Amino acid sequence: MVTQTEIPPVTFQYSHTIGRQEVRSGNGFFNPVAITRDENNLLYVLSRGTETPVFFPCKRVTVFTLDEEVVAEFGQKIPPEEADASTPNGSFMWPTSVALDSDGNAYVSDEWLNRISVHHPDEGWIGQWGIPGDAPGEINRPAGLAFDKDDNLYEVDSLNHRVQVFTKGGQYKFGWGRKGDGDGEFDHPWGIEIDHNGDVYIADWRNNRIQKFAPDGTFLMKFGALGDGEGEFNRPTGVAVDRDGAIYVTDYKNDRVQVFGADGCYITTMVGQAGLSKWAAERVYLDPTIVKARQRAQNLTEREGAFQGPIAVEVDDEGRVFVLECARHRVQVFHKQSALFAGDTL
Repeated sequence: MVTQTEIPPVTFQYSHTIGRQEVRSGNGFFNPVAITRDENNLLYVLSRGTETPVFFPCKRVTVFTLDEEVVAEFGQKIPPEEADASTPNGSFMWPTSVALDSDGNAYVSDEWLNRISVHHPDEGWIGQWGIPGDAPGEINRPAGLAFDKDDNLYEVDSLNHRVQVFTKGGQYKFGWGRKGDGDGEFDHPWGIEIDHNGDVYIADWRNNRIQKFAPDGTFLMKFGALGDGEGEFNRPTGVAVDRDGAIYVTDYKNDRVQVFGADGCYITTMVGQAGLSKWAAERVYLDPTIVKARQRAQNLTEREGAFQGPIAVEVDDEGRVFVLECARHRVQVFHKQSALFAGDTL
């Protein structure tokens, strides 16, 4: 048994950065808000874009390898002249999350359209569902999405301050939560994670905490409070749990990722170490004036490397940690160097 004073050190080695700001399609993101991966270690990043009509085509999902090779892109673009008139099938307005079912289909939540769109990376749009409202099975500003091992889709129903569970086809099964700050209550929840045991973690955004539930919604634990100290949050947005039970939280307004043990005990903080991604370097080194300006800049490595607006985090079973930054349009990749082992207690 590992006691509180015997926690093995957990460190993270920076690997590389993926991404750059890119308004058009291709090698980059534009205000990305969600990340997930498939069984082939392809990464899916959802770009939200902005609400400015000229930038509506920036709303998309980009699929790429760890070596920064783009393999697919989907999400029908809304022409600016049609933005107020219609929302075609497969289009996004305020996309918030992306999750993959066991067949490789991608489900994208949209908090403006109050619907879930279903896409296949090769076949494109294949369906959608969602009824606006606050009755069971209706949705109001859907945020985080996550599938369990049985292909049940857990949806964070942000403005209804609850979590709902659906079949892949959108049939309502059950849900829990209401507005408040008590156990099992929420205030504008956002991110979601389902761990290897099927337990559910919710980033309770305005309550500045993480809550953990059994698969049926039974409350298990909570941790966090408003602040900038260790174990405190200022608008947590994303949560991930690795195979050792370590919990990662993107502390959005504190510009950091905090790491906790399986019981919510604070372990360490990640602040970012990014260098230029391959995509970014391709652009920078085309302009000698930018290269010279970077050479003259003071403390560039430290300033450029730090997280700014980390909004989502993903982990894999090989110890990799992927931190998505909305404000800097990139993913920082790290390798976990030591671990808390499953079954250990703090």
